[in-house]
Amino acid sequence: MATAAQEHARKCAVCTSDFTTPKILPCGHLFCRECVVTWLDSKSDAGCPLCTCPISEHQGNSSQSSADVVDALPTDSVMEAIVDSACVLMNGGMCTVCDDVTAEYICMQCLEKMCESCMKIHKKMVVSRSHDVESVSTVTPERLAASRPALCADHGDKAELFCADHHLAICISCSSSKHNECPDVKYLDVEINSAGNALVLLTKELTKAEDNLKQEIVNLNVRVQTADVTEQRNMALVDRTCERLQKMVEECQTQLKKLISDSISKFKKSLCDVKSELEKRLGKVTSHKHLVTRSTTVRPRPALIHAAQTLTDRVNSFDLSSKL
Repeated sequence: MATAAQEHARKCAVCTSDFTTPKILPCGHLFCRECVVTWLDSKSDAGCPLCTCPISEHQGNSSQSSADVVDALPTDSVMEAIVDSACVLMNGGMCTVCDDVTAEYICMQCLEKMCESCMKIHKKMVVSRSHDVESVSTVTPERLAASRPALCADHGDKAELFCADHHLAICISCSSSKHNECPDVKYLDVEINSAGNALVLLTKELTKAEDNLKQEIVNLNVRVQTADVTEQRNMALVDRTCERLQKMVEECQTQLKKLISDSISKFKKSLCDVKSELEKRLGKVTSHKHLVTRSTTVRPRPALIHAAQTLTDRVNSFDLSSKL
């Protein structure tokens, strides 16, 4: 079953419960929709509860309610699929057919929990003999979410098409009725492959940006350390000089120390400000990389498309440069 770390990843840091409508903040952190609304209601200019980054560019707009601000944020559909799958795995341990028998297996397509007897029958039936049936103890919510079939958003049949105008997976019947006037209806597999390719490219871009930012922060740390050594050497030189001049140069000694201290402090503050800004960028990049990596790994079919579109738009709006 899922490890403690995996279970923790499905929980909101504010309410400590499984995510409900998880919203992606600009910094890449996830919180339940209602948790973010409540957080904003407590303070209109409140930042991310974890890193204090602004929750919205238009947060100060008095015409927008907290709910409007939060609803404008993208929803992490991949995490929603993982949480739903976790609920399926944790929703009782009894066979769905034999109510009084413990379930030992689960069908990755039907999502039916079964005892050993029902599992054997399930594998013999024509409609389900090709399904993947696995031990409940080995299935993770991520794997279950990735294996769940794409169903028509309108009435639950198998989806073969995707309507980009409505961002919905649909069946052929719906494409000729409810979506017959939608100009952008394509095959679902084509869209999923396209979204997968986009996420791969996005992962590469984020990984490169992450590496650049980390290296730049390392360089800044070295420069800060060098500045400390320089300060110490200069202070020692001033002390030796002033000791030789004794009382005649006490005033000069004080002025030189202050000049050096102020100069180095200003220089270090400048470096630390740059480092702080780069660390914020790194936080965004790393958080979104985790989102993209999880989306690429789990890939629940309709959710993958939405995730690719949402995360691509988000990352394209970032400043991924490691220079200021």
